[in-house]
Amino acid sequence: MKTICICNQKGGVAKTTTAVNLAAILAREFGKRVLVIDADSQGNATSFLGGDRERVGVAAMLRRELSDEKPLALQTTNVPGVSLIAGSPDLMDLDLSKAGDGRADVTCLRELRKALEQREKIAAAVKGDERNEKLATVIYGEPFDYCLIDCPPAFNAASSAALIAADAVLIPVKLDAFALEGMTNLMRQIANMRRLNPKLQLLGVLPVMWYRSETIQRAESALRSAGLKVLPRIRRSDRVDDMTYHQQPLIVCSPRSAPCRDYRALASWIVGQERRERIATPACGLARNDSGEDAAAGKPLRGHDVETGKRRPGRPRKGERIATAVCALPRNDREGGEQA
Repeated sequence: MKTICICNQKGGVAKTTTAVNLAAILAREFGKRVLVIDADSQGNATSFLGGDRERVGVAAMLRRELSDEKPLALQTTNVPGVSLIAGSPDLMDLDLSKAGDGRADVTCLRELRKALEQREKIAAAVKGDERNEKLATVIYGEPFDYCLIDCPPAFNAASSAALIAADAVLIPVKLDAFALEGMTNLMRQIANMRRLNPKLQLLGVLPVMWYRSETIQRAESALRSAGLKVLPRIRRSDRVDDMTYHQQPLIVCSPRSAPCRDYRALASWIVGQERRERIATPACGLARNDSGEDAAAGKPLRGHDVETGKRRPGRPRKGERIATAVCALPRNDREGGEQA
């Protein structure tokens, strides 16, 4: 089960939009079984997918409240092939201080993943035996191909649990100066989490709400210059706002829209990437230096290391602030900086 954590400390950068649309496309167009874990106290992914925030979900797992009388609820959704573990307002109380004193179990999602992967092994063991296959499905349920974790816009116990459980991190980013300024801290925190999850990779930075602009293109170039892997962009469209009212993913309510086509391309790339990984394991997106330390902990980029383009003397250019926002980003593996 490929587990992808969709993470950014900045709010309003389409984390939930990316999670629900990727899940729907993977299920409908690629025939994958997808589990969405809503780790955000706002519970937007839960509401959008028709789930019930009152049922036992992520908060109970983090608080170690699961029992025979209070089992984890694996909910069906309004998207066939997509299941859900709900988020709830209770997650708001679970900050990192509770993880530090043992009141929050940040390894709970990793343990859940291990349990689900055991189900995969059982399914593989009885494959081809129709009777036992059906019996295993009844007892254990169908195995999942993908798990997408929708993280909160904060670094708390829930986001820590997600990073500990994940194979890879997908970072949606709106290419404005405010969003880019937080990238330095986010990349440093991801690098720190690799001490608890050494297999954690950077799947890539996903530009969202993209439109054609010299400033936006310069921001993309600045991210690549900082050594980050920039994925194909998701274009801006009113259709994304419309889908939240319809409570239907783009693949259902607006399949020909530009962002839906972009999310299709992203899903196709992710499926292809997984196939390639089976053949040869790629280098981790968060590179290490010769001493074995994370590259994110190394020397930050200086201002003149980021290309901002030429300008006439005088009033500063609008895009200069974007270059400044990323100048402190860690220098990672340059191979990861190429566009997929």
